[in-house]
Amino acid sequence: MSTSLQESEAPYAWVILAATAVMIGMAFGAIVNISVFLKPLAAEFGWPRAQLAAAYSVVTIATGLGGIVMGHFSDRLPVRRVVLVGSIVPGVAFFLLSGLNTPAELYAFHALMGLFGFGAIMVPLTNVTTQWFARNRGLAVGLTSAGGALGQGLMPFLARELILAQGWRGAYQTMGVIYLAALLPLALLIRNPPRPTGWSAAAAGGDEANPYAIPRQWLVAIVCVAVVFCCTCMATPIVHVVALGSDAGLGPREAAGLLTVMMIFGVAGRILTGRMADRIGNLRAYIIVSAAQTVLALWFPHVHSAAGLYVLAALFGLWYAGVMTALILCAREFSPPRNTGLSIGLVAFFGWIGMALGAWQGGLFYDLNGDYGQAFLNSSIAGVINLLILGLLYLYTVRWAVQPELRASPAGG
Repeated sequence: MSTSLQESEAPYAWVILAATAVMIGMAFGAIVNISVFLKPLAAEFGWPRAQLAAAYSVVTIATGLGGIVMGHFSDRLPVRRVVLVGSIVPGVAFFLLSGLNTPAELYAFHALMGLFGFGAIMVPLTNVTTQWFARNRGLAVGLTSAGGALGQGLMPFLARELILAQGWRGAYQTMGVIYLAALLPLALLIRNPPRPTGWSAAAAGGDEANPYAIPRQWLVAIVCVAVVFCCTCMATPIVHVVALGSDAGLGPREAAGLLTVMMIFGVAGRILTGRMADRIGNLRAYIIVSAAQTVLALWFPHVHSAAGLYVLAALFGLWYAGVMTALILCAREFSPPRNTGLSIGLVAFFGWIGMALGAWQGGLFYDLNGDYGQAFLNSSIAGVINLLILGLLYLYTVRWAVQPELRASPAGG
């Protein structure tokens, strides 16, 4: 029987949570590092911003593809094997980036980092964390994703300091050492939760009764479409806020500090959204934080003071980060029980596509117009489309949900 798994959580679950939060934080921090390497690389090679921002697009799509494959494996194999691979590759990729000289190398090394590095960290660790926690799962996912927000703030700030002290090539080398030294020991702590016989039998059998008006696979597909537009809205401020602040007259450290503030406030946003989801439901929480993100993204090009940009970055961080918690919870809630890792991986992949589009279009429209006005307007339009799709999902899962008495009746089948 599975009741014992649901009634209590093993103490080691908190070890898993802590290790997962740090590893996911470092992964997210590395992905967004191109935001602080963007100007140094442009100064060295003369490459346009759209070409440089495309490296972010490459690493995000590669991470998404890797997450689908590794998420599938995490449903079936000991998760430590998968995570150990992911803990080695980022450090190697940073060393390779220190010697880059062409755009092709920039993209190839970022693809390596995402496909075999972060793809083997994010989805498998998120999936195994949800398995360790039976109660307060929203809080657990919120704390895990809070590590991602903290890493997105701290790792780029560290990279900026290293660039100022060592140059961009030396910074990449030092980052490689840091990632290898930190990720490998943490990966050794990861393991699958103990699974009672009843749990295994249920997982090997069929799906649980579907309480929704349409099949679960369709719900996951709708989330995948929505998250493309959601993350397009999200990525433009994340990737371009440092350059935008620099264009507004902020110094290198002050401009990098915008991203740090955004991500630090994101820590609170992810935890609060997890608690919100536990109380009002995963989808309702997702709609609320998505709406706030959409409104705030529009204002970045229209704020020119340092104080105003810092306030806006903090508010955006608080709300956008909650999206990361809510979409993972929705993916798991709507997923067929036997394929949670695969479903989370698919949703993450489409999210990374959105992140790639948001980063790329931000650089493209800056290059076309000489400012970020149109780029950030585009990101908010994408956010509105996301909200419309989430409204449809709400109808399917709340307003048009199949009633329990109908499911019990042959006529209601």
